[in-house]
Amino acid sequence: MAIWSEIPRVCRRLLRAPVFTLVTMLTLAVGIGANTAIFSIVYGVLLKPLPFAEPDRLVGVWHSAPGMGIPLLNQSPATYFTYRESGRVLEDIGMWDNGQVSITGRGEPERVRALLVTDGVLGVLKVQPLLGRLFTKADDSPGVPRRVILTYGYWQRKFGGARDVIGRQVNVESEPCDIIGVLPASFKFLRADPALLLPLQFNRADTFIGNFSFQAIARLRPGTTLAQANADIARMIPLVSQRFPLPPGFTAKMLEEVRLGPNVRPLSADVIGEAAACSGSCWARSASFCSSPVRTWPTCSWYGPRDGSRNWR
Repeated sequence: MAIWSEIPRVCRRLLRAPVFTLVTMLTLAVGIGANTAIFSIVYGVLLKPLPFAEPDRLVGVWHSAPGMGIPLLNQSPATYFTYRESGRVLEDIGMWDNGQVSITGRGEPERVRALLVTDGVLGVLKVQPLLGRLFTKADDSPGVPRRVILTYGYWQRKFGGARDVIGRQVNVESEPCDIIGVLPASFKFLRADPALLLPLQFNRADTFIGNFSFQAIARLRPGTTLAQANADIARMIPLVSQRFPLPPGFTAKMLEEVRLGPNVRPLSADVIGEAAACSGSCWARSASFCSSPVRTWPTCSWYGPRDGSRNWR
């Protein structure tokens, strides 16, 4: 009761000093607001688990290249094929990149964000489609008809949530693509916010060592540690040069001087956004290693995560 009896007296003193009262109230409001915002960020980025099944088994598969001063180097088609074919501790691995594509044939033409993936990405995340199906190895093979998966938001906006959308076509970069699936509203992919997903369709026969311009995710086998995963990647790195040719102008000695190494880390680290592009000087040092891209649309480079500006083709 003593506390309640003091309240009127405190209020009278505050009213006698309005400037002091205003400054105090603003300080408290800013402090409370800042703490709330910080907690929201920390929870959303650091504490909240990834929205996928068994997220502790999900990892980002990166490299290091100390010979070039690069602590965090992207994935390439040659390393992806090698790791998927010969990995001992990875349940599966998928490679992806952000892009932008033009959509025509349905209303006004528009430019939308796309997620470019190999067939294993959604399987690694254990995503189940709301409608239709996910990509298969056949869909991700070069030369087959293009197929596309819609995200929930784009399906609602562009097709009005029509459940008979499976089997329809949408023109992507003026090329007809069959719609084979729709993802659930709960689907979230790291920092990307795509309208649709497209298969990368790399041709293994045309792959060479280079084109480190993609990101990769993998699911570890139960009981596998990060140390074991890094050791397995280190074991497979020499296999890459045995299975794929070097790009023109690049020698085995130059590849050895790169000192390519493993850098497997929790996928949550990629969500936090610690992945940073290497500096511009990296491009000058590695231009010969990244010439003659596997396909015409990916910009061949050592650079890290993109801002979604790359074209699909």
